[in-house]
Amino acid sequence: MKKEKITIDYSIYKNRVGQHAKNAEYRKAYNTEKMMYAMAETLQEERLKIHFTQKVLAQKAGLKQQEISRLEKGDANATIKTLFKVAQGMGKKLVIKLS
Repeated sequence: MKKEKITIDYSIYKNRVGQHAKNAEYRKAYNTEKMMYAMAETLQEERLKIHFTQKVLAQKAGLKQQEISRLEKGDANATIKTLFKVAQGMGKKLVIKLS
């Protein structure tokens, strides 16, 4: 089975944040995007650990393969309900932590 691994290069974002660090609106947007990409990367890593394709996970989660793809790219504005379905499809629990 071919592994699908997306690697995210955060250095581009770090350079831009350095340029705009004093802009509170920019920092807020940056932190949101960084969190979304971290979540996307985690979803993909967890899916690959259990050797599921996007199609298999989508079937188990009751979603379309394209939705899984968008989640893993960080292109989707995921709802908690969708993340819950994905977690269930992987046989895992969804844990949301505020810190």
